[in-house]
Amino acid sequence: MDEPKYPVHTVIKALDIIRILSKDTSNRGIGISDLSRELGLGKSTIHRILDTLLFYRYIDKNEETNRYRLGWELYTIGQMVPRQNQLYNLDNTYLIELSKQTKETVNVGILSNNEVVIISKIEGSDENLRVTLQPGDHEALHATGLGKILISETPEDKIREMVREEKGKLRKYTQNTIITVDQLVDEIEKVRKQGYAVDSEEYSIGLYCLAMPLRDYTGNIIAAISVSSPYARINEARIKEILHYLEIASHKISATLGYNNKQNGR
Repeated sequence: MDEPKYPVHTVIKALDIIRILSKDTSNRGIGISDLSRELGLGKSTIHRILDTLLFYRYIDKNEETNRYRLGWELYTIGQMVPRQNQLYNLDNTYLIELSKQTKETVNVGILSNNEVVIISKIEGSDENLRVTLQPGDHEALHATGLGKILISETPEDKIREMVREEKGKLRKYTQNTIITVDQLVDEIEKVRKQGYAVDSEEYSIGLYCLAMPLRDYTGNIIAAISVSSPYARINEARIKEILHYLEIASHKISATLGYNNKQNGR
């Protein structure tokens, strides 16, 4: 996404504060001094912004500790995001069915700001499976099956713009992670030809994922669906079984989104 042409700096500062508060997992909140130090802004400036956010209930203040945390108004607004998204009406019946058939965890993700955002998750029935991703979590495009599917029909030059390099390399999550854009482009070409993507311990050691696209009435990929399994359970027969059920589910869900396989020539 391009930088705003006419940025309003006060708004940017307010959003930075909300972003920092969103990363606090201590339940204790964050004080003005900490916010001032992290943002490089004066305490008086921070206080004025906090006072405004507090009035509109975007943040809450603990009067005893003078620390701040996110407010319930943000939660209320956040609930409207899926309602305004076409995928809000996604029938979870198909996701539940897929999870039961494979006995694994099922995720649905969309592309947002060059990242994968998990919008739906059905836990697998196997007690030994532990996947930490939750709805709303973000994943990397280059290291996940969902990400690879979401950019599988994106032109190469656009892919090179989307993925983030640090010192000429992509972020490495495990020893199996794709770490160059050239490798990713080759991988995406493979995904495009075979119709599904693989994450073989590329994002998390011990986790294997298979993913396929979800299309709407235009025929475009608007989301991706994946099945995640412990790597120890994966073999050739298991992969074929998961792909079979995954393909059925992706076709059913795409149909509910208006996709017509025959009309779109796929």
